Amino acid sequence: MKNIFKQIGLLALILLFSMASSTAVNAQTSEQELTYVKVEVKGLACPFCAYGLEKKLKETDGVKNIKINVEEGIAYLTVLKSKKPAKKMLEKIVTDAGFTPSSIVFSENPFEMKDEN
Repeated sequence: MKNIFKQIGLLALILLFSMASSTAVNAQTSEQELTYVKVEVKGLACPFCAYGLEKKLKETDGVKNIKINVEEGIAYLTVLKSKKPAKKMLEKIVTDAGFTPSSIVFSENPFEMKDEN
């Protein structure tokens, strides 16, 4: 009986280790496949406004991360290169959320973000 528990424990450890290794490889691969987007948005006045815009942007396929700075009126997105949204699509999303897109910039490197303190 003890032998069975040892085998189950060993199998669980092997499975856990292989999952952790796989996740690390996938995370490393994803970082190389990301595009960064900076969307200047006119009309952002409060965190509630930002939340509404964030909900709309999250519906976009390929979006991995969103950070909105209300003070600057800028939405920062991290998206998969393979699913990079078109500029027109982002403009429509911002407009449909009730705001006016000012400029949209795509980059291979992350943008510097100011703290909202």
